[in-house]
Amino acid sequence: MSVADDRYSLPGSPLGAHDGPVFDHPWQAQAFALVVNLHQAGLFEWKDWAERFTAEIAAAPQREDESVNDAYYRQWVAALEQLLAALGLVEDAAVGTRAEAWNQAYLNTPHGQPISLANATCPPAHDHAHKHEPRREPVMVVPAGGD
Repeated sequence: MSVADDRYSLPGSPLGAHDGPVFDHPWQAQAFALVVNLHQAGLFEWKDWAERFTAEIAAAPQREDESVNDAYYRQWVAALEQLLAALGLVEDAAVGTRAEAWNQAYLNTPHGQPISLANATCPPAHDHAHKHEPRREPVMVVPAGGD
């Protein structure tokens, strides 16, 4: 295999500059593993994934307000969503609905607790094991033009 073909080879667990993990958050590892597992299940060729991911990086480059790692996994997930839709495994509307549910679960989860999708539908007063008041405002507000 030539050096140019290396970009199409299936990766193992990615390592950073010091051979440490490159995942800042567990969801990043899960998104990575999902793509690798779908490939290993035979749903697509790795070359097709690499081309789709490369196109997403070109279409949505790193923003000034995000780290390299945040940009990488934002692009990874966007390419994954496109792939799932192209394979007919999920509809675009379902992705948006699920993303909103996770956002609501985040807002309804007390600080320091793991986010559970079950919290997405919890009204302010409810009678099950987790006790919390839903958070309806951002964690921090920075005034326009503020530092």
